[in-house]
Amino acid sequence: MMNTMQSMLRTIATAALTLGLLSGCAAGGDQMPTDAAGLTQDDVAEMSLHQEFDAFGDHYEHMQRLLKDAQLQVHDGEWEWGGGDDLPLIGGDGVAPLPGADTKNSYYMRSGRLWSPPVAAGEQRDLQPMLDYFTDQGWTIEQRDITGDHELRGYTGDGWQLIYTAQENGRYTLEVYSELFWTNDGNALSDAIYGRSTVTFPDRSRPGVYPDFPEWDDPIVNKPKI
Repeated sequence: MMNTMQSMLRTIATAALTLGLLSGCAAGGDQMPTDAAGLTQDDVAEMSLHQEFDAFGDHYEHMQRLLKDAQLQVHDGEWEWGGGDDLPLIGGDGVAPLPGADTKNSYYMRSGRLWSPPVAAGEQRDLQPMLDYFTDQGWTIEQRDITGDHELRGYTGDGWQLIYTAQENGRYTLEVYSELFWTNDGNALSDAIYGRSTVTFPDRSRPGVYPDFPEWDDPIVNKPKI
């Protein structure tokens, strides 16, 4: 369902484009701010809307893999959804700064799930399996307590952050955030994705189960939001 041949071909094409752009940047020697994908604003300026759409699809698949792998460290059953996660979120501010970014030329991504372990009360020790996993990945780790809740944050080092929170009320949340990505037009990208999206998501799902990202050649089924 999730791993289609079209998705693989799209990933290969995007990777080739990214490699070419990065090579050009290195040859020029310019030190411009790079986004969560390692691209500069000038790099992205050379991309068409179609290419940005495909790149977003690759980021979406990567985000879902990060989420799935982390979920499986603590619970392989069903997790609750709080909303959809296949549209770009307004940039400018984010979990990490990107000089020059604003609400029109950048975006970020987020996904999250939650579950309620049996007889859970938000104990700090409940973070240990996720802490071990973050440590094994070699990620930078932060821990903090927030009004009775215990939060663990992992920085992947390549543009993503994961946050696992043991809440005092017994509901445990896992969130994945990207750092900012450059875009030529945040509204145009959002409209292109929204127009082809099914705009549906499950109430609950097991790790690794999520809606397919649309293809560029899919029909436009939703009018742009005003």
